[in-house]
Amino acid sequence: MGLAQARMAVIVALLVVMVGVLTTGCTIAPSKERDGIGVIVTIGPQREMAERIGGGLVHVTVMVPPNASPHTYSPTPSQMKDVADAEVYLKVGSGIEFEQVHMDTVKENSQDMDIVDCSVGITLIPMVEHEDDGEEEEEDHHDEGALDPHIWTSPVNMMTMARNVRDGYIKVDPDNKATYDANLEAYLADLRALDIDMRAAVAGHENDMFLVYHPAWGYLAKDYNLTQLAIEKGGKDPGPAGLVAIIEQAKEHNITVIFVEPQFDTSRAETIAQEIGGEVVVVDPLGDDYLVNMRNVATKLAAGLSAG
Repeated sequence: MGLAQARMAVIVALLVVMVGVLTTGCTIAPSKERDGIGVIVTIGPQREMAERIGGGLVHVTVMVPPNASPHTYSPTPSQMKDVADAEVYLKVGSGIEFEQVHMDTVKENSQDMDIVDCSVGITLIPMVEHEDDGEEEEEDHHDEGALDPHIWTSPVNMMTMARNVRDGYIKVDPDNKATYDANLEAYLADLRALDIDMRAAVAGHENDMFLVYHPAWGYLAKDYNLTQLAIEKGGKDPGPAGLVAIIEQAKEHNITVIFVEPQFDTSRAETIAQEIGGEVVVVDPLGDDYLVNMRNVATKLAAGLSAG
């Protein structure tokens, strides 16, 4: 074998070794396991709470993604795999449709998982909708006389929910009780500050009425002495008579802003806004970063009330 051939043989051998190493690293190296307790939450506003209280001891999966509605969303196969691998499910517990429809499947998919009801200790209030216009409506996802499931729109309620989360973590991981207690107190301090800021934002507007498309803000209205008027009734838009009634009420109370959610069709709200010479403003009850989102809601709400 000549010198050139020998050098070529060495190069080929080195390339074979390198390819083998790279291939081995890509195909049989174990993937890094996720650290901490697997936690499932139903909606985005729970994520921050679950992560803040759990700290580095948990990893959190949200079932209902951004811009999807918990009234209609169904979990994907990959999400159900996350459920099967989780140790804790933090359900809202107030009667939102996603949990009513899918919680039995969740339990069957992970029978050893602890399910924490975040609504324990919270008094549910009736769903507030627009006044009866005398027209018959088909039954939909909010039955007549149903209780309002949107408990998280109240920072005061979120304090109770956070305590329930802490208790759930301690049940499955008692060795880290001190960490969960300390993290809870830090998050409660932020929620108290949020509550103070929201009260200050709407101060001077006590008993004022605000107009929304979907009645998601009943607990916020209760906490801050406001009145929520909703366009939607029983999950359906109002008929012609109901539409006229809403427009008349809005004009009577000098309402010029209609608050809508990104999860819903807002065409009816835009029609009403034109009739009252107002505008449509988007506020999201399912915003992922709870503290930031609720301050944004308070700012927009205060501006809307002042515009009336």
